[in-house]
Amino acid sequence: MSALRLLRAVRIPAHSTRLPRPAARPCHVPRRPVSGGPRYVRFGAESPGGEGPGKGSAWDVRRWDTAHKVWAGVGAFVVGYYVSHLEQVPETGRWRFMDISPKYEAMLAEASHQQLLQEFKGKVLPPNHPLTRHVRRVTTRILEASNLGTLDAPDVQRPKGTDEFWSFTGNPDELPPEVGGAKKWDLFVVNDDRVVNAMAAYGNIVVFTGILPVAKDENGLAAILGHEIGHAVARHASERYSQMKVLIALALLLDWVGIPFSSYAVALLYDLPNSRTQEFEADKIGMRLSSRACFDPEAVPEMFLRLGKLEQSMGGRHIDFLTTHPASEKRSKALREMLPEAYAIQAASPACASTRDHMAAFRDTWLGGLNPDRMSEVQWGI
Repeated sequence: MSALRLLRAVRIPAHSTRLPRPAARPCHVPRRPVSGGPRYVRFGAESPGGEGPGKGSAWDVRRWDTAHKVWAGVGAFVVGYYVSHLEQVPETGRWRFMDISPKYEAMLAEASHQQLLQEFKGKVLPPNHPLTRHVRRVTTRILEASNLGTLDAPDVQRPKGTDEFWSFTGNPDELPPEVGGAKKWDLFVVNDDRVVNAMAAYGNIVVFTGILPVAKDENGLAAILGHEIGHAVARHASERYSQMKVLIALALLLDWVGIPFSSYAVALLYDLPNSRTQEFEADKIGMRLSSRACFDPEAVPEMFLRLGKLEQSMGGRHIDFLTTHPASEKRSKALREMLPEAYAIQAASPACASTRDHMAAFRDTWLGGLNPDRMSEVQWGI
C-alpha cells in the first residue's frame, strides 16, 4: 500500500509522456506526361523556342535594321504595283500584267509604221495589184464584221517629220485602232515569196506573198489574217513590252540576293511560255473573227496542217518548249475542238446566212463542175 502511495506522490511531467510526431512526408501525385495538346499562349508573346510573331522573332519589325526596312518597303511597292496593273484580256479572260500608257502606244504605232515603210521600200505591191486586192478584200470583211475598223486609203507613201513623229497631242485619232483609236488600219502586201509569214500590230497589217500558197484560197487567207489581227486585238505587242519591266525587276532582285541572272533560264521559263500562250490565244480570237466574217471555220485547222507539213518539208524539228510557237499539229487539234463554237458564231450572224446563199448561187451558175480548190491550186502554183 505504501508503494502505491509513493507512485501517486511522484508526478511525471505531462510533456514527457508524449511521443514524438513523425516528420511530414511530401505527397507525390503522379503527373500525366504532356502530349503536345493545346496550351494557352498570350497573343504576341514569344514562344519558348524564340520563334513566332512576338518580340525577338524575325517578323519583329522593331529589330530590323535600315536595309531590311528599305527592301521590305521596296518589295511591298513592287507587289502592289504589279497587282494594280493586272488586267484580263477581254476576248479570253486571261490575266496579264499590262503597264503601258496610251501616249506611248501611239508613239509605238507611228514608229512601227515608219519602220515598215523603210524596211519594205520598193517591195510593197501597188493597191491595184490583183494580190493586193485579194488580201484587201479578205481583210476588210474581217475588220468590218467585228467592228474593228476599216483599212486606210491605199497609200504606202506617208512621210512624217521628226517633230510630228514624236509628238502626241492627246487626239484619240492618233491611237492604234486596237486601243480605241480612229479604227484605221494600214495594209502592206510585200512581194517576197521566200518569206512565209504575216503579222499585225499597232494598226499595221503585213502579208508576204510567200504565205499565199499556204493559204490556198480566201478561207485559208482569212485564217491567217484572223490570227494576226487577233494578236493586235489582244494587244500582245504592248503586253510583251510590259513584260520587259518584269524581267528587269527580276534581274535586279536576283542580283541583290547574289544569284547570277541567266537570260537563257528566263527565256526558257518565262519568255517562251508566254509567247506560246499568246499564240494559242491569237488562234482562238482569229477563229472567232474569221467565222464572224462568214469564212469557213474548217479552213482554220486545215491551214495549220498545211503549215505543219511545210515546216517538216523544210527540215524543221519542232521542240515545243524551246520555241516561241506551238507545234502546228497541236494548234490544229485545239482549233478543231473549237469548231462547234465557230459554227455557232456563224449561225448567229444574219450576214453569214445571206453570204452562203449568194455563194451557192454563184457556184451553181458560174463554176459548174469546176473544183474551186483545184482552181486555187493552179492560181497559187501548188
